[in-house]
Amino acid sequence: MKCKICNREVHEGGFCALHAEAYNNIQVKFEAWKRALDVSWRQYLAEIQKNSLTGEWAKDVAKHLIEEESKDV
Repeated sequence: MKCKICNREVHEGGFCALHAEAYNNIQVKFEAWKRALDVSWRQYLAEIQKNSLTGEWAKDVAKHLIEEESKDV
């Protein structure tokens, strides 16, 4: 099975090891952002994409999650 984002082999949750680690980091850090800035999940993901200090793996995951949410609406 291939990663939801790239063509690497799936590690966990439908992501390769690199995107899975980025996804886990995004989830963990959301609580701190939420407390500090009172942002929604979608706002948080948008900020991740815009932040020049965010790594490419995390930006890939944020973009994917936003696209997936848009499909559900």
